[in-house]
Amino acid sequence: MVDELSEYTRTQRALEISGIVVYAGLAVWAAARLADMPAWLIAAALVAGWIALDFLSGFTHWAFDTWGSVHTPFLGKSFIRPFREHHRDPEAMTRHDFVETNGASCLAATPVLAAAAVMPAEPGAQAALHAFLTCAALASPVANQCHKWAHMRREDVPAPARLLQRWRVALAPEAHLGHHTRPFDTSYCTANGWMNGPLDATGFFRLLERAIRAFGRRMNMPL
Repeated sequence: MVDELSEYTRTQRALEISGIVVYAGLAVWAAARLADMPAWLIAAALVAGWIALDFLSGFTHWAFDTWGSVHTPFLGKSFIRPFREHHRDPEAMTRHDFVETNGASCLAATPVLAAAAVMPAEPGAQAALHAFLTCAALASPVANQCHKWAHMRREDVPAPARLLQRWRVALAPEAHLGHHTRPFDTSYCTANGWMNGPLDATGFFRLLERAIRAFGRRMNMPL
């Protein structure tokens, strides 16, 4: 009997390879459009995008840990399965190749990157939004790579990545330990971990869960 959590099908791999190819093409186009923007705007967008991506990595991590199953249409095999597998075997992701590590992230970021690629980048708010969306989408695969580095043996992590971990620009292993400690309901953010403090301190995800369940009861929806 095949373990459904470990099943990584050829179809899924083909989908992820296609996602990476489309993402790469859009990334080149969107990044080229950034070249005409002021350096300060690009720098600000990079910082804002990296913070936003940390939050989104945590939100996604919480959502796929909490809701649905590997049988959920479309999302189950592509997105929920890796998160459920990760809790059963935290080191499994360190054995994934480039496609399995980054394919789902590229698929998720492609719509955002596509929107940024066609968005008018006129001076003002539109340029700022374009830069922000582009930087956040370009950094999306990096978030899962940072998560992977946090689970690898220190000697196997590339030296530049270890430096980023030391500077807390990338997720440090010790900052992620809380998520793999019972009851496994903290430290969801995996890009750099900056958002874990405020989200855990305010009980953001527990409040969100209660709100969703209350809404489900009111709408007679089983959640």
